[in-house]
Amino acid sequence: MLSTQLRAPGWEQVEAVFRELVESGAEPGGEVAVWCNGVPTLIARGGSSDAAARRPWTAGTLVQVYSAGKPFVALAALLAVRTGFLTLDDPIVRWWRDYRDSPSTPTTLRHILSHTAGKPVFSAAMDGVDPTDAARLIRDLADQAPQTEPGRELAEHAATYGHLVEGLLHAAGAPSIRRCARLLSRVLGLRVRFGVDDDELGMLAELEVLDPAWADGYLATAFGREALLRPPGMLDPAVTNSDRWRRTCFGAINAQTDAVSLARFADDLRDPGGRIAAWLGAELRQEAVSRQAAGVDRFLQQRVEWGLGFRVDGGEVGMGGIGGSAAWYSDRLGYAMAYVTRGLADHARVDAVASAVESLLTTPEMQENPPR
Repeated sequence: MLSTQLRAPGWEQVEAVFRELVESGAEPGGEVAVWCNGVPTLIARGGSSDAAARRPWTAGTLVQVYSAGKPFVALAALLAVRTGFLTLDDPIVRWWRDYRDSPSTPTTLRHILSHTAGKPVFSAAMDGVDPTDAARLIRDLADQAPQTEPGRELAEHAATYGHLVEGLLHAAGAPSIRRCARLLSRVLGLRVRFGVDDDELGMLAELEVLDPAWADGYLATAFGREALLRPPGMLDPAVTNSDRWRRTCFGAINAQTDAVSLARFADDLRDPGGRIAAWLGAELRQEAVSRQAAGVDRFLQQRVEWGLGFRVDGGEVGMGGIGGSAAWYSDRLGYAMAYVTRGLADHARVDAVASAVESLLTTPEMQENPPR
């Protein structure tokens, strides 16, 4: 069943695409939200929040969005820069003194946030480690030498991103990812959690594998398997639906949030005069959404452009998560969009809705009278 909270005039065709996904079963439970030029134009949700289809997806439902939550990890680090705990370009060993670094090219926070730090996977010693043992995983990253010289190779730090940032924040005495996400949620009116409280567990949607091959494109290479299967359980709903996992912060992949929060965040980020710009400062906000590294990404196996926590290629700024969730903004068309799902599959669903959004926004009528 579809529930539309808000639909601007003329947006029926976009709503209809999402409705078809829900009614056909292609979307077992999810939400879409679109903002245009600072104005919400569509908020719709449908399906269930559990595999047994007993609980409808509601405005209170949160879901794990995998890498679509990485920007909030980056924001925690950037806030530490803004408040003087860290800098972007000093060697991180200035704060994290037992971090094993390259002898020739010191690692910086800029390297970490742009996925060029050279530590994109945990070591083989983490093959059987509990994925909620954050201290051990951070220790593993500190102890291993960079696989490549920092700044040289692009490789999305698919699982290690959050632990690298958390280790550095802790070493510098800066607020944690979890704490910063709560603070940002209060400032912007969002709901973003890295590790939920016990009274929030009932809000969380149950992840369910829709397509057995949902991660095969990444798991086809040895590097992809190292990135996503070490430590074990990151792709296993038996783990990711457990209370133990949901209570912990695994920054790279286990943000729990909703489409409204992600779209509102992306819309504000798009605005040079927005609250995020005020929070970080105009210069740091611009650094975050500007190209820092470009080339073929070893993990994604495609050419990308990385900002500081965001992909910034193709005229869009945002992040997608394995399994089907994504959030971004487009300066060219003046919109921000988020799609979240509990059904683990590819990105065909979000692509279908996004295509409908862009088709609508490029009509003569909408170009002459855009939402304001």
